[in-house]
Amino acid sequence: MFETSISHNNVPVLRIEGKIIGGAANALKREMHQQIEQEQGRGGLVLDLAKVPLLDSSALGVIIATLQFLKKMDGKLVLLNPQHAVINILQVTRLDTVLEVYSDEESATSALGS
Repeated sequence: MFETSISHNNVPVLRIEGKIIGGAANALKREMHQQIEQEQGRGGLVLDLAKVPLLDSSALGVIIATLQFLKKMDGKLVLLNPQHAVINILQVTRLDTVLEVYSDEESATSALGS
């Protein structure tokens, strides 16, 4: 369900596959915090949602909590290439005004450097 790679900008990109609902949100939280600990606060994290067809309120809560945690450390959390259904959820909840969303990896990883 999770795979992490390091971009050419030295930014961790967490690639997620499958629905993030129910217990999967807790697994996402553990994985994101593990990546943040390994990175030791050097900028942030990119969540690649290209293969996530659906997420629920618990997943949104985990994403927002992680965003707030990273902001306290002067870091960022950005979303990469979410599917149409996920974009709709972000728009309905107005989280698209809080979360940065990018359609290509280079832009997403560059955003963490700024």
